[in-house]
Amino acid sequence: MSKLSVDEFENFFRYYLGEEGGQPQQSDAIGILYQEMPRSLLFEHAQWIRRYRETPPKPVEPESTGGIPQAAVDLIKEFEGFRSAPYNDGVGVATIGYGATFYENGAQVTFSDQPITEARGEELLKYHLEYFWGIQESSIPYWGEMTDGQKGCLLSFSFNCGAHFYGAGGFNTITGAIRDKRWADVPNALRLYVNPGSSVEAGLRRRREAEIGLWVS
Repeated sequence: MSKLSVDEFENFFRYYLGEEGGQPQQSDAIGILYQEMPRSLLFEHAQWIRRYRETPPKPVEPESTGGIPQAAVDLIKEFEGFRSAPYNDGVGVATIGYGATFYENGAQVTFSDQPITEARGEELLKYHLEYFWGIQESSIPYWGEMTDGQKGCLLSFSFNCGAHFYGAGGFNTITGAIRDKRWADVPNALRLYVNPGSSVEAGLRRRREAEIGLWVS
């Protein structure tokens, strides 16, 4: 029996819905995990609890890039889709338009926000794309050596999985492949992040394959 990697372990929780999301077996599993965890991991001062509760960094102002590949924009719009009213992104985060979770002033989207027009959704998408692009450009090594397809692939992946995915916990495999410049390993690394066994697995698999198509283009 093989041991779960950090990436595989985190995938269990990436789209955790619990009973409120209609997934009672997930809540049962959490209860089992709680009972089997060492007591030292359940105290308030445990390192993982303190790290989990740390305040995330504030969004940085995006710089104008002017070089975002249109193929990446089209892919992101296709898989995000447009919704005028706030909706649950699958993990309890209020989202609007084409996957926007915050506005230009840094304020988070809330479920009580008013609906927006598609034109407003396009404005928010442009802002988010520049924001995510800027972070990838400044945090991912060899960015300047990558093709437009490779950059577009990572832009879409970060848009879906988090702007600061590179070097973060749960992203060891893809981080290592990029850090070590193992370009041929990136496609299989991307295929790990599909939350296997969940209701969103099929959609994530399609998205990952589309992103891989950009990577190898």
